[in-house]
Amino acid sequence: MDHALGRTASKLTKAVLVVRSGALGDTILTLPLLESITAQFPDAALTFLGNRSYLELVPPHIAVRSIDSPDWLWLFNSDSSRSSAREPVFDQAYVILNRADDVVSNLKRTGTHSVRWTSSRPAPMKHVVEHLHQGLGLPMPQRKPALAHLAPGKAENLIWIHPGSGGPKKCAPLEFLSAMARTLANSIGLDLAITISEQDAFLKNLPGWSELIDHPRITLLENRPLAEICRKLGAARLFIGNDSGISHLAAGLGVPSIVLFVATDPLQWMPWAPPENLLVLDLRESLPPPEQLSARLNKFIANTTLGPTE
Repeated sequence: MDHALGRTASKLTKAVLVVRSGALGDTILTLPLLESITAQFPDAALTFLGNRSYLELVPPHIAVRSIDSPDWLWLFNSDSSRSSAREPVFDQAYVILNRADDVVSNLKRTGTHSVRWTSSRPAPMKHVVEHLHQGLGLPMPQRKPALAHLAPGKAENLIWIHPGSGGPKKCAPLEFLSAMARTLANSIGLDLAITISEQDAFLKNLPGWSELIDHPRITLLENRPLAEICRKLGAARLFIGNDSGISHLAAGLGVPSIVLFVATDPLQWMPWAPPENLLVLDLRESLPPPEQLSARLNKFIANTTLGPTE
């Protein structure tokens, strides 16, 4: 869904472009950058060029365009002879791509002379949001829910679980997730909701799947549209899931989140959320002993707004 471009005819209005492809989590982790650029150019017309599947997450004051639209093929063309005089010119462009040479060259060739670029992947031990801001010369933003504008106003008595992550490599054992979810559900008296996508279909063939969904107060949501997930997930009191786009979605909506890291480095890829709203479990080496896990869960729950519901 594209917002109106929002550029005026006035030559005094600056035009700023941000180019960033990527999946759901990548898009959400780019939202703090868009806010920083808006603060840097408060009167500019900002256009974000990104993945068409997630453009509805971008705040409405920012014009959005699909990165694979035919109108933008010129930007990625390595043949400079196949250009026209109709390409837009920007006062400032920010490019976030691992291979940005053609894009930067085409922007400068067509009149956008001020271009900053950086890679998509952060250096070891550096969070991607910090990497993007430092690489593009922007001040570091605060950690806060970037999708608060999409969150519903009323909470439901629900723990939301996302056991997938687009593939087995990044997923914690279902038995571990199931035991943790049930313990929390019983201790704070909440129902459970489980969501999976088409990429998570492999979970249904795992031994622990039946145990995970076999609960009298559980709702299974499969392959739901992003807008529906935002609306329902944003009303949950607690989220539990692997490092995935849905985890970034939950934290971005302001839901207290427990995020499990099995294959990726949480220092680089944890949600950009306030520390008090986020519990990161680094499971790359081993699963924590039950007593240690229980203590960390209890401390997190005690420090959030969760608790027994009436």
